[in-house]
Amino acid sequence: MSLLILRSGSGFGDRHKIVTFGRMWRDHHSFEDNPLNVEKSDEIPEIRSVNLRKLSDYETVTSKILSLVAKDTQFLCRPALDQILLENERLIVVFNHASPISWIPAPCLLTAHCVARGGGGRRPIAVMDRFFYSLPIFRDLAKFVTQSDRPLNFEQLVEHFETLKTADLVVFPEGSNCFFGEPTEMQPFRSDRFVEIAIRTKTPMLLCVHRGSEEWGISFPVDPRWTERIPLPAVFKNFFRDRLNTSGRLTVPLWPSPMPVFKMRCEIHRPKLETLAEDRAERREQLRQEAEEVHKKMRSMLLEIDS
Repeated sequence: MSLLILRSGSGFGDRHKIVTFGRMWRDHHSFEDNPLNVEKSDEIPEIRSVNLRKLSDYETVTSKILSLVAKDTQFLCRPALDQILLENERLIVVFNHASPISWIPAPCLLTAHCVARGGGGRRPIAVMDRFFYSLPIFRDLAKFVTQSDRPLNFEQLVEHFETLKTADLVVFPEGSNCFFGEPTEMQPFRSDRFVEIAIRTKTPMLLCVHRGSEEWGISFPVDPRWTERIPLPAVFKNFFRDRLNTSGRLTVPLWPSPMPVFKMRCEIHRPKLETLAEDRAERREQLRQEAEEVHKKMRSMLLEIDS
C-alpha cells in the first residue's frame, strides 16, 4: 500500500489521518531485465508525434498548480535557459525527487520558464511506472503526463524519442527509492538507463534540482522485519524488505501545504562517452560511472541552493 498522511490543520481534521490511495506497484519488476519499469511488448503503440501536446498546452494547468503550492519561486539556469532551448532540439530533463510527491511542482516551475523563454512549442514526454496505468484513478494522469496510452519498453522509448524534434524526455531516476530515504537527500538512482538514452540518441541532459517541498514527506526508521509480520503478498514483502535492508527508513508522503519558496537550479550536462561498449558487463560499468557523475553533480547543485 502507498499511504498519504494528511497534515494537522489542513482542513481534514486536527489529527493525522491515513488515507489509502491505491497499490504502489502491480507487479514486481526485475531491475536488470526492465530497469525503466516499462511494459515488455513486441507491439509498438501507435504514437504520432503530430498529436503530442506542447509545453504551452500544459502551461495553464501547471501554472495554476504552482500558484497553489508555492507562494514564491526562485529559478537559476546555467547557461541561460533560452540559450539551451535554442541550441538543443532535444533534451533529457533529469529531476531529483525529494518527497514522493515532489514530482508535482518541479515540472510546473520549469514549464513556466521554458514557455516564457520561447520554448512553448517543445513537446515533453515522460516515463512513469507502469503501476500508474494499472489503476483507473491514475491511468488518465499517466496518459496526460507521458503522452502515451500505455508504457513503452526501453527500445520503443528510444525509437520514439529519436523520431521527435523539439522534444524533451522527462525522468526522475531516483524513482521509488524516494520512499526509502530522507526527502532532503538524493537517493540512489533506481535506473541509470536514462544515461544510455542520452548516449544513444546523442542528447544532452538538463539537470534540474529543487528545494522547498521536502516537508511533503515524513521519514522514519523502520525495522525490515515488519514486512514479515504484515499480511502482504510476497512481491510486496520482497520489495519493501530489499529497500529497507539498505536504507532502514520509510518515507510517507504528506498532504502538500503551500511552500514559502520553491527554488530550482538547472544546468546542462553531457555524458563523457559518445558510444557504449558491446560487452554487456563493460556497458553496465560505463553507465554506472556516467550515472554517478550525474548524481554527484546534482548533489553539488543542491548544496549551491542550500548555501
